[in-house]
Amino acid sequence: MDTAQRQLFHDVEIERLSDLRTYLSRAVLAPNTITSYGYDWSMFSAFCEGISRPVLPASSDTLGLYLTHILDAGLTIKTARRRVSAITHYHRQAGHPTPNTDDVKVLLCGATRQRIERPHQKEPLHVDQLRAIADALRSRNTSTAARDLAILVLGIASALRRSNLVAIELQDVEYAAQGLIISVRKEKQDQEGKGRLIALPRGADPRTCPVVCVEAWLEHRGRAPGRLFTRLDRGAQGRPMDAEAIAKIVKRSVALIGLDPRLYGAHSMRAGFVTEAAENGVSDTLIASHTGHRSIHSLRFYYRRRRLWVGNAAGRIGL
Repeated sequence: MDTAQRQLFHDVEIERLSDLRTYLSRAVLAPNTITSYGYDWSMFSAFCEGISRPVLPASSDTLGLYLTHILDAGLTIKTARRRVSAITHYHRQAGHPTPNTDDVKVLLCGATRQRIERPHQKEPLHVDQLRAIADALRSRNTSTAARDLAILVLGIASALRRSNLVAIELQDVEYAAQGLIISVRKEKQDQEGKGRLIALPRGADPRTCPVVCVEAWLEHRGRAPGRLFTRLDRGAQGRPMDAEAIAKIVKRSVALIGLDPRLYGAHSMRAGFVTEAAENGVSDTLIASHTGHRSIHSLRFYYRRRRLWVGNAAGRIGL
């Protein structure tokens, strides 16, 4: 090693590199996951303190008792599995083996068989319902109505999750002769940020055409760089929207046409796309390509059948 190379490594700031290493290592988890894990760990820590057992490292017996406790209190299997993931994460970070041993896995498998829990699913938002909402919103002729309709139409057409909808920048929207092309920079199934493009053709009905609705919103928003969808409430105009606001928009929009808002949420748009596409004969492969699903099994959780007689298998066997 020559003198220049020695000087290069001599000047390395060890403390700064250590901090940067910690920052990069933590980036393997999404911010929402880190927040959830923090809460889960605090709950487990409180339980261990309450029964006077060490939390780090915890034994598999302690973890088993904790899971039995929260399941007995009414928490779901899904929540229990997430808490196991959080506890495993904190143990590995501290250099300890995970207490999630075979005994714990057997416990959760047994609980799963006993519970037979069905996932809570929001009702899908269908195209005919969307058109009725479009009529109600357009009659108001306000900035909020234009924004909300653009969110609903883009939300169904793109099948994006709410976190991705609020993250769209104006520069991520490209106009083409056939419609719009949305650039998705990063999403739940793409934590490395490879990104993908979603093509949204022009709609047959102007009330639910992605191009028409986005243009109508931009007339109110303007074309300055920044988030495509922004807040409009007093004192916060122009600021980025929170993902939770999408669910509120869906709920108050379905209420306009007499639907029960408790049955609908942000997932209603994604579920609506999958259901409509499936009932119109689109293959699972094409649907998954559009939604970004890697697993067909996961995709089918979004498919809520509205018309049981459409594409009915029993009707095609020649009885």
